[in-house]
Amino acid sequence: MTAMLWSWRLGGERVVVVGAGTIAEQKVELLRTVGADLVVIGPESTPRLRDLAADGVITLVERRVRRRDVRGARLVVIATDDRPLNVRVRGWAHRAGAVVNAVDDPDLCDVTVPAMIRRGPALIGVSTDGASPAAARFVREELERSLPGDVGRLVQQAAHARRELRETGRYRYDYPAWRDHFFAPGLASIRRRTGSLDEVRRRFLAGFDALADSHDGRVVIVGAGPGGADLITVRGARALESADVVVYDRLVDPELLDLAPSSAIRIPVGKSKGSGTSQEEIHRLLVHHACAGDRVVRLKGGDPFVFGRGAEECEALAEAGIDHEVVPGVTSSIAAAELAGIPVTRRGTSASFTVLSGHRADDDEYDWSALAGSASTLVVMMASSTARIVAGRLLDAGGGPDAAAAFDHAAGRPDMRSVTTSLGAIATDGCPFPAPTVMIVGDVVAAPPVPGSTRSAPIPA
Repeated sequence: MTAMLWSWRLGGERVVVVGAGTIAEQKVELLRTVGADLVVIGPESTPRLRDLAADGVITLVERRVRRRDVRGARLVVIATDDRPLNVRVRGWAHRAGAVVNAVDDPDLCDVTVPAMIRRGPALIGVSTDGASPAAARFVREELERSLPGDVGRLVQQAAHARRELRETGRYRYDYPAWRDHFFAPGLASIRRRTGSLDEVRRRFLAGFDALADSHDGRVVIVGAGPGGADLITVRGARALESADVVVYDRLVDPELLDLAPSSAIRIPVGKSKGSGTSQEEIHRLLVHHACAGDRVVRLKGGDPFVFGRGAEECEALAEAGIDHEVVPGVTSSIAAAELAGIPVTRRGTSASFTVLSGHRADDDEYDWSALAGSASTLVVMMASSTARIVAGRLLDAGGGPDAAAAFDHAAGRPDMRSVTTSLGAIATDGCPFPAPTVMIVGDVVAAPPVPGSTRSAPIPA
């Protein structure tokens, strides 16, 4: 496992760069910003390296490298295309107690040197762990284009504010306060080219003491969609990108968690039938983190208000006085069937659809006679463990055993599977898939699947 270089203090340390060509020149341009004692060794040097040597920025030795050249070095950067020489230099460096970076050769690296972006005192490193220096440079260039040049001045103002707070004994590390009342308005000022960063700093300092108990924590309840990470809404993805805390359900695609910053706290509250985190504990977590000033994303499968208890969470947040909003998600009640090529409504076949919770199949909340006699498409959520009970209830209420039905498992994910069957077969055999599975009953299932369907052949009798 290689280490990253950007937090390594090299000021005044001897750093030897082996090679004096274009690649070596790029490494020197990076390393000279950290105040290292740079020695560049190679038989043929670039004009830029000769200029840097003439200005006293580096020491340039125009000959082939020798064993004694690496003595006393803290870091040796190997920037030649002669691999036998590179292997030999690496051995010399290790025996001399130096750490090695070999350009474009991860197998020889102890550390990787990232592509750097400097904005005043702000230094941002981009690394591919040595796998592709060209990729690191490309990402760096893209970031440079998107990051305002005046961000460096904002960082300098933050340093001034911190120093003033320390001098008056008022300083504390309060990230939500700094983020919401200094950095966010400061960056907005830079982008709009309005106002003054000095004024942003003065307002922040004037109100800093009052910010201790007035954090702007909030909760965004986000529908994650039916399965695949790419089915979340744009607004939901943006909420994740700025989250401090993500409280997520068991069936949420793990890739969605990667949208949150690496520093974000990720809290699983997954539920399965009869087990998992209680709803009261989820409410407590949301309120606790919002009161601490965190931007909380409550990530729920499908849509938060379709058997997702999102309304209960909104009520708990409102009772606690927490600012919150809801970002709708693509509901599995429609999407699961749709991805399998089954339209829940179809002209001449079904003019409506009804959505049930499979977990309530034993309750008396549903009018099974009305459901069994309706021409409406019936969609049963969370059907994997209760499909046999649902089918039995419908048959007992007058439903036909030959009524067409389908199961859609893992909708929207690469492992999605879908099969067609009948109500009578389900009453006998139940569901062939584990959770997450949606059950669809109605004439729309018997119709030919929409082109692009993932539906397989019917389950054999």
